[in-house]
Amino acid sequence: MSIECRRVALSALLLALTGCSSEKEPASGIAIGLLLPFTGSASATASNLERATLYAADRINEGGGIAGQKVRIVSRDTHSDVVRGRRAAEQLAAEGVVAVIGPESAEIAEAIRPALAAAGVLFLSPLVGAAAEPSRVCDTPWFRLAPSAKSLGEALAKQATSEEAPRVAVLYSSSPYDRALGGAAADRFITLGGEVALQLQLNPNAQSYASVVSAATDAGVTDVILAASPRAAAILINEFDGLSREKPRWFLSPLLKTDLLVQNVAPQALEDALGVAPKIYDHSEEFPLAFSKRWEGDQPLEGAYFYYDAMALLAVALAKATANPSGTLTLDRAMLDAAGPPGEGVRWDELDAGLERLSEGDDLYYTGLTGPLSLERCGSRSTGATEDWTVRNGAILDLSK
Repeated sequence: MSIECRRVALSALLLALTGCSSEKEPASGIAIGLLLPFTGSASATASNLERATLYAADRINEGGGIAGQKVRIVSRDTHSDVVRGRRAAEQLAAEGVVAVIGPESAEIAEAIRPALAAAGVLFLSPLVGAAAEPSRVCDTPWFRLAPSAKSLGEALAKQATSEEAPRVAVLYSSSPYDRALGGAAADRFITLGGEVALQLQLNPNAQSYASVVSAATDAGVTDVILAASPRAAAILINEFDGLSREKPRWFLSPLLKTDLLVQNVAPQALEDALGVAPKIYDHSEEFPLAFSKRWEGDQPLEGAYFYYDAMALLAVALAKATANPSGTLTLDRAMLDAAGPPGEGVRWDELDAGLERLSEGDDLYYTGLTGPLSLERCGSRSTGATEDWTVRNGAILDLSK
């Protein structure tokens, strides 16, 4: 599907589906791409996140789909790798998807964004926030449901300050997201009266961080604020555990809130570690029970709430775009309209009925499991909050429930 034809599809989707021709048209319905790490180092959560997206698609289709068209999820594997993730994104664009949801990694997300923008495909990341604060100027919106790296870094600094951490090391990988998070944490920690004894960028592909451990020991570091991939974090934490006489307290970024990290470090190495993560507002039993019923007992992980919200928000935006009689409402603009007032809010479990009402002309927006979804013009979430978590007895524990 050509870029020009895809842009028509964003504002008048039904006409585009029948009027645009391509050698690789979707078989039927509205194709939505989903990028997840079904294999590779980050594969542990992919199936659960896919199920959340599919469950949202079920509810959308139960409500009649988008103006009579069913949605269809086209899943592709990033293989937890930047190069293969970019190739998967390009395949999805060539197959005619109108939007891509994912991926799991900020580094992969940054790498695939240009290809999706060039193809005219909307990009929606459930768990990757903006590296920088929203800009007044953006060429192509990138819609993100997690708080920005700056917000999360400042939350980590406040957490470390509240724990009376005297001399911290701030360590972060070279990805734009982790650099922004680490830099924000360091700056905020200093303004709160703390001392950043060491601030280093980590090579994400290193096989050892012994020199980093040595530098931290020489600097008298007592605590570490860390933003890196689970693989790099596990190597670093294990080497601190083995080489450092005084074990630091750890303050961890949201992407380290994963069993993949906890299961790959030495026993007790992360005991009582603290971290921050994007906040989930709906802690009732309704969504877990409904999810479990749909997937034969499987329970939704924390990220599943964000992936469900991403698919639901996209559906409301598509419905708004296709219901616009003038055909002038682009999908980008409809995404902003779908994320907040004016209008009446639609809950996650009202999605099917809400889509029917939208087709009848009602003014609605999606409220979200993860709280208010208000988006800035360039796609960053303007109201995202954070919550605290810890590691106890080898397990991740949410401190906000």
